[in-house]
Amino acid sequence: MRTTLSFVVAVAVLGCGSKSTETQATGSGTGTAAGTGAAVAPASTGTHVFVDDADVATVTAAQVASWPRVDTLVPEAARRLGKWQAIYIKGAKPQVSELNKPFETYRDYVPALFPGEGGKISFGLFDPVELGKKGKPALQEDGVLELRIKLAGDTGRGENDHGGGSATDPAELQLKIKTAKGEQILTGEKLLALPREAMPGGGGDAKGWKLVALLEVAGVKTWDKLLLKDAAGLSLTIEHKDLDDKTVPFVKLNRQGSLRFRIFKQQGEGWTPSGDLRALTSIEVLK
Repeated sequence: MRTTLSFVVAVAVLGCGSKSTETQATGSGTGTAAGTGAAVAPASTGTHVFVDDADVATVTAAQVASWPRVDTLVPEAARRLGKWQAIYIKGAKPQVSELNKPFETYRDYVPALFPGEGGKISFGLFDPVELGKKGKPALQEDGVLELRIKLAGDTGRGENDHGGGSATDPAELQLKIKTAKGEQILTGEKLLALPREAMPGGGGDAKGWKLVALLEVAGVKTWDKLLLKDAAGLSLTIEHKDLDDKTVPFVKLNRQGSLRFRIFKQQGEGWTPSGDLRALTSIEVLK
């Protein structure tokens, strides 16, 4: 889904197709407008971040220069994106925009604050690669004064989603590729610049790189056997003879900012993943 299309969808979600309401008053240091029950932003400048009505962070325009991810600004218990039941976004206009179950609709995206026009603060949902490049969000709200995150109750929802707020800057990634001639490092900058393609069977916006494309960037055009390792010490051996058009090794930048490797095998009309490495760090050409 291209940015333009995503923005149209976002308008539908945040505009006439969404629920717009005044945020309810809380006891976390905010006042209330007389007779309305609507929360009034604290007097200090910046964007205020709330979790279940608790004021947990104030982000200034200067801090937003680093494009911080919102899930890194909240307490650890609130960092699993799958548990975010809704996001309420308050700007200069009187009505509050609502995103309901945002990371079911935007499953492959991450939330961030970034510099807007005129020194204001904007909020966006970003493809992780686009955020790493400080590119365009799929969804954007400008002049944000408050972000209110509502967590799902004790339903178990989202417990296995997202790694508890860990978020590596993709630009700082380093993928080591070892051959008989020595070791090369494929930097995050080079990775983010590579064109991506749709993940096998992924549909939607899930994109990444075939493993062979990353090897070719490092000058590896022929090989028989590879050893892949991840940050947790797990390893996986791949033999070239086992691969074909229906068995595709694939690498994707995940929401934690790590390189997730899987082998996708076509079975009928679908694709089944196997060989999962969640934070690929090195590839060694054994022969």
